[in-house]
Amino acid sequence: METTPTMTSSEARQLLDHADRLSRSAHNATRWPYIAFILALGVATSMGTFAMALTTGDGFGLAYLGTLVVMFALLIFFMVSIRGRSAFSRSRRWTGYIASWFVTYAAALAVVIWAHGSLLLAGLASGLVLVVALVSAAREARS
Repeated sequence: METTPTMTSSEARQLLDHADRLSRSAHNATRWPYIAFILALGVATSMGTFAMALTTGDGFGLAYLGTLVVMFALLIFFMVSIRGRSAFSRSRRWTGYIASWFVTYAAALAVVIWAHGSLLLAGLASGLVLVVALVSAAREARS
C-alpha cells in the first residue's frame, strides 16, 4: 500500500511562495519588451514630429525619413522579441496604450501639417506624445 506524503503548513507556504516568484518572473520577462517598445516608440515619434514641425526642405525630409526608419526598426525588434509571447498584445490594456499613443501622434502630425513652424504647438503636441508613452510604460511596469 502506498502512502501519500504529508506536508506541513510551512512547506506548503514555501512551495506557494516559490510558485509566486516563478509566476512574477515569467510575467516580467514577457512584458519588458512591451514596455521598452512603447517607451522607444513614444520617444522616437515625439522627437520626430517635433523635428518635422520646425524644419523645412531637406531637414524636414531627414526628420521624416529618420522617424520612419526608427519606427520600422522598433517594429521589427518588437516582433522578434515577443515571438511566441504575443498574448499580451491582444489585451485591452495594450490596445489602450497603442490607441492613446495613436491619438496623440495623430494630433502631433496635425500640428506638423496645419501649424508648421509653431514652436509652442509643436512642443505641446510632441510633449503629449511623450507623456502618453511614459504614462503607459509606467503603468505597465507597475502592474
